[in-house]
Amino acid sequence: MHKRKKPQLKEDISPNLIPMIDIMFLLLLFFMLGADMGKREMEDVMLPLATNIKEDDGKRSIDPETTINIHHDPARTCPVNENGGVCREEGHWLWSIRGKDFDKETLKAQLQIEADADLEAEVDPEAKKRLSRRRVLVRADRTAPYGDIQKVIEICGTTGMYKIAVGAAKPGK
Repeated sequence: MHKRKKPQLKEDISPNLIPMIDIMFLLLLFFMLGADMGKREMEDVMLPLATNIKEDDGKRSIDPETTINIHHDPARTCPVNENGGVCREEGHWLWSIRGKDFDKETLKAQLQIEADADLEAEVDPEAKKRLSRRRVLVRADRTAPYGDIQKVIEICGTTGMYKIAVGAAKPGK
């Protein structure tokens, strides 16, 4: 009978940490970019309070969504707005999508591009009117001029977007 030799223990074995460090950096980068993308849609606005609101159930729709923010220009010095008043200066209010500001003409062009990307079937074959399945969420500051909100909704309608919601906050109890 042959006795087997016990294997000798190697004392100089060390794990290679480079692949693990690479993976950790990739995961960190992935989570940092993922967290940033969620915030880009939303500007810092004080939403109007509403007593009767349909609460967001947290379910994501299969339809794509565009968020339009109407907010006061933070670069402008406005004593009325800074003191909590209602600013009615036309050039002080910005319309933005994903952090980029638009005026009436450029907003219509941008919304037309987004609407055309998600067209449904023709609704009226004679008028050749096509509607977009893209949903629009209008988030306006509570002191924003209502005329701006109306204009944004009107522009959405002219581009074929008809699924429009306006954001509001539920008052605290």
